[in-house]
Amino acid sequence: MTKTSADRVNYVNVGLMVLSCAVAYVIPFELFLFSYAVLGPLHYLTEISWLHDRKYFIGGGAARGARPARWWVVLVFVTLGVMLAGLIAEKVFALNIPPAAEIGLFYLVFITAAVVVFVKNRAAAAALALLALGSVLLFSTSPLFGLIAVLLITVVHVLVFTAAFILLGALKGKSWSGIVSLAVFALCVTTFFVFVPPMPGWTAGAFVRESYASFQGLNGVLIKLFDLGRGTTLAEIYDSSAGLVVMRLIAFSYTYHYLNWFSKTSIIKWHEVPATRISAILVLWVAALGLYAYSYALGFAALYVLSVLHVMLEFPLNHQSVAGIANELRSLAVAGFGARRDRRAGFP
Repeated sequence: MTKTSADRVNYVNVGLMVLSCAVAYVIPFELFLFSYAVLGPLHYLTEISWLHDRKYFIGGGAARGARPARWWVVLVFVTLGVMLAGLIAEKVFALNIPPAAEIGLFYLVFITAAVVVFVKNRAAAAALALLALGSVLLFSTSPLFGLIAVLLITVVHVLVFTAAFILLGALKGKSWSGIVSLAVFALCVTTFFVFVPPMPGWTAGAFVRESYASFQGLNGVLIKLFDLGRGTTLAEIYDSSAGLVVMRLIAFSYTYHYLNWFSKTSIIKWHEVPATRISAILVLWVAALGLYAYSYALGFAALYVLSVLHVMLEFPLNHQSVAGIANELRSLAVAGFGARRDRRAGFP
């Protein structure tokens, strides 16, 4: 891709950020419900397809060769199976089973994703994986055990890692348009906390409350985390200024996360797959839309597994992106130090 084309994509994304931010201010709950049901499933399906073709970005380090890659992918699907069993137990059989095993496995997937990406020695990788397992077991008694998992699977995925991808692209491309897009992204996030206009006469209706019920725990967590309130009542989540701040942030984060993916087709090239796979993806997407149209709660339950799967399969790429940012910043620091040294030595 040429620099001009990359700049064009960056400026398109600036427009998408501003649009997502503006709509999030006006109809935050409705925007999220629309984006999650319509854009979300298509994003999961196309990204999983794209990650699969790139071997989930675990082709280096300890994952060199097929066996370590298969081992990590098996762990992902075991974790997914345990999560699915927990969901069925809760939704179908009304059983209240503590999700400690699900959360622990989720952490293990996240940590071992870094191991298979960065650790070259297989014996060291196995030792680190066992150490990770022990650490997760010890951490399971912490009050933060469930909280961090909730954040990692939601706002960290759609907000923090999206910002990381934007920053990495700007650094690698030495692109001012990329820096501008990152600045606009940060500005949009900041405005939700600084500019909190009331919405006279607006209230979350019965459909919104019923459809959003599966997500409202996240709002309570964020209200408390940002010290906006206790986050323990439905009135705080649906009817307060603190609730609006958090809901606007969530709606913006998810909506732009999806739009960012679809706007960068020319860069990511997730569409370059066999026609049969595209057809299958479209059929599954239409089926997902039908489920959400019939019952939002049913759509969420059915697509929950796919949502979590795409989050976990992206972990190696997330780790590589953070490492890439560190490498790019280190290179810039070294280049800046070298330039200053040359000037002191009298070189032009």
